[in-house]
Parts: sequence; structure tokens; C-alpha cells
Amino acid sequence: MKKMLIAVAALLFAGTTAAFADGRERPITLDKLPVAAQTFLKTHFADLTLAYAVEDPKFIGSEYEVIYTDRTEVDFGSDGEWTSVECRYEALPASIIPPQITKYIEETFPGTSIHKIDRDKYSWEVELSNNLEIKFDRQFKVIDIDD
Repeated sequence: MKKMLIAVAALLFAGTTAAFADGRERPITLDKLPVAAQTFLKTHFADLTLAYAVEDPKFIGSEYEVIYTDRTEVDFGSDGEWTSVECRYEALPASIIPPQITKYIEETFPGTSIHKIDRDKYSWEVELSNNLEIKFDRQFKVIDIDD
């Protein structure tokens, strides 16, 4: 009996999780983004024209994606902090790139620019205009280079 109750509870939990995290993004307006995300966009991308913004509900919180008409894409976590920024046709704003990464790129790969940056709690990853991908740890030491 105890095993059956555990199995039923597990199935209910799995069903609830699937219902909340069903992969259905929904369009939103910029004013529905967390305050930190709104501030980031106003600071770094105020001159761009919004194409669309979506909210991706997760079991706990939501993730957000903002796309501009020039195909610039910014992703945010549930706390409103950016997780990824990509500018397809021009360099990223220098103000969002940590100075340690900028210095390394300028010294090691002169003449290139950063077009994409991703971060999580363990690492940073940048993609350069020459399609090199460089991964840094949290202390900004290079841990991987892919071409």
C-alpha cells in the first residue's frame, strides 16, 4: 500500500510539473518583464525596435526572451538577470562585457569583436566575429576555445 501511495504521489508530481513546464511560450509586452530586465534593456538597447518578447513558464518562475528587429536577442532568467545576449550583425555593447574578457580578446584576438555572450553561475562564454567560441571560468580564466 505504501508503495502504491508513493507511486501515485510521484505521478501527480510529474503531471503537475508537465502542466507548468509544457514548453508553451506566451507573448508579453516589455512592461511584463522583471524590473531588472527592463532596466537592462533600457540601458543597453533603448535605440532598437522591439520585434517580440516571450515568457517561457517553468515549474518555478519563468524565463524570458526578447528579440529586436535587427535580430538582437536577449535572454533573461526568472530573476530578470540576463543570461545570454547576441547581436548578429554588430558587436555587443562594451558595457555588458566584463573588462577581463574584453582585455583578453583585445590582446589575444586583435581586430575581432564579441557578438554573443552567455553566462551562468559557473562560467562565461563568448563568440567572436571570427566564429571562435571562448569559455571562461568565474575568475575569467580561459577554460576552452572552440572554432
